[in-house]
Amino acid sequence: MNVAKLKNIHLENDVDRCRGSGTIGEAVLVLSFVVAFAVVACCLPTANQPDDPHLAALRNKLDAVRYLNEVRNGTVPLLQVQIVLPREKAPPVDLIELNVAKWRAEYLGRSGLISAYDREGRHPLYWYTRLDGGLYGVEEAIIWKEYSYTSPEELKRDYFRYGVDNAIHYYRGGAFLNPCYNYVAMESSYRYGGRGGIKYYVFWMVAKWIDWVSPPLYEGGRFTAEGYADPAMRPVALVVRYAPHAGNINYRVRYDLGGVYYCKYLDPPSSCKDALEPEGTFTVSRVLDNGRWYVKIDAYVQLNRTGLYTFELIAEDLRSQSRRCPLMHYTVEVTPRR
Repeated sequence: MNVAKLKNIHLENDVDRCRGSGTIGEAVLVLSFVVAFAVVACCLPTANQPDDPHLAALRNKLDAVRYLNEVRNGTVPLLQVQIVLPREKAPPVDLIELNVAKWRAEYLGRSGLISAYDREGRHPLYWYTRLDGGLYGVEEAIIWKEYSYTSPEELKRDYFRYGVDNAIHYYRGGAFLNPCYNYVAMESSYRYGGRGGIKYYVFWMVAKWIDWVSPPLYEGGRFTAEGYADPAMRPVALVVRYAPHAGNINYRVRYDLGGVYYCKYLDPPSSCKDALEPEGTFTVSRVLDNGRWYVKIDAYVQLNRTGLYTFELIAEDLRSQSRRCPLMHYTVEVTPRR
C-alpha cells in the first residue's frame, strides 16, 4: 500500500472519530504531521542503521562516471597533471556491470600481481569471453597504489573517482576518452601484507553497439554470429588476431592482442596484406525500416598454433570521417595437445 493511500485511510477514520466534537481541523493537522514524520523516519538512515555497503559502492561508482563524463566533454580539468585532450568531445558513458571486471579485481587481490595478464600468460579478453560471452568491443585498464604502511580498513575504502583520474593520466586518455566506448565497468580490490598493501582499480570500457540474434561462438573450426548493429556503426571488417601466451607478466599492465592472422574487409581497396582470408560468409546489409546494419558471419577458421586468438568485428563510425570502432572481441585459447 502506498503512503498516500495509507494516509487517506487513516484520515477518514480520524474524521469519523472526531465528527461532532468540533476538532476535525485539529485532528487533520496533527495526523498530517505524524504521517510526514513517519515517512521521513522510515526512509532516512539513522545512527543505528549503517549505510548499505552496496549502495555506498554504487554511489561511489556513479560519482566516478559523472567525473569521467565531465572530462570527456571538456567541462572539467583533470585532477592530476594535465594531458593534451582530443579536440573532439566524447559522448557520455553509462555504468555497466561485467563479471570479468569483478573477477579480474579479485584475481589481482588474491595473486598480488600487477599485470593485465594472468599467471598462465593470458590477456584479459580471454576472461571477458569466458565470463561475459565476448559480445562487445572492450578494453581493460588497471590502476594500483602501493602503501608501505596502512591498514586493511583503509585499503577497503574505494575512491573510484581517484582511480579514473589516475587511469586517464597513466594511459594518456586512451579508451577513457575514446568516443567508440559508451559504457564503463569498474571494480576494486586490495591485498594486505602485514604493514602495507596494494589497492587495485579495474576499469573496462565497453562499446555496446550491437544486438545479437545469435551471439558469437567458435566451435569445431567454425565461427558464427548474427545481429543488428546501430545505424551509426557500419561493420566493415572481420579480423582474427593471434598472440602467444605472454611471459614475464608482472608489471605488464598493457596487453597485446597480437598480429593479424585472418582478415576480411568488405570495402576495397582496404586489404589485409599477408593475412589469410577466412572461408565462408561475412555479409552486412542496411535494414530499411530502422537504419540498423544486419550482420551475419559464418566463417571457417582453423586455429592450429598454441596461444590466444581474438575475433574482432570492426565498424566504421559514421559520426566521424575516419574513426573505426570495435563492435566485438571474442577470444579463444588453443593449448598444447597432451
